[in-house]
Amino acid sequence: MLLFWEHGFEGTSMAELTQAMSLSPSSIYAAFGDKHSLFSLTVKRYIKTRTQYATEALEKPTLKMVVCALFDSTVTFLSKPGQPPTCMTLGGAMSCGRDAAPARDLLTAVRKQNETAMKKRFLEARRSGELTKDINVDDYTRYVSLMLAGLSVQAANGSTKAELKRTAQMALLHLGY
Repeated sequence: MLLFWEHGFEGTSMAELTQAMSLSPSSIYAAFGDKHSLFSLTVKRYIKTRTQYATEALEKPTLKMVVCALFDSTVTFLSKPGQPPTCMTLGGAMSCGRDAAPARDLLTAVRKQNETAMKKRFLEARRSGELTKDINVDDYTRYVSLMLAGLSVQAANGSTKAELKRTAQMALLHLGY
């Protein structure tokens, strides 16, 4: 998982995978089918083991708590020692060749699912009156998603945890929190 996370789908070679997994290429193919199948399983594992913070944030009782938790937990996640300083769903296959299109499409679907989950929570906030009717929920969702993805880009660029926190605080300020 860390190889794909750090180097992306195309940037991770079978030689690196065989070394990291202590398996021969034939064993990897026998167990997983092909590199894309292994990547797909890795993405599922990443979502299950690394990104629960977002699900937990969306369960907070108020919109303010949800949005603040999304930003705070994203900063914490991106600055965790021992893991790549970016989100696997952004760096894993954003831009790739035709042969890697299935990997790109998989990660695009994951990002869209994340936005759908946020939008659902923001619609609940609209119904409860926390999000005013003059705010377009689709635009609000894209904006929050954009800011969270931007934190990932900044982390990959080498921003420190303190810098990410200040950037998140600025975004929260512009969101009215």
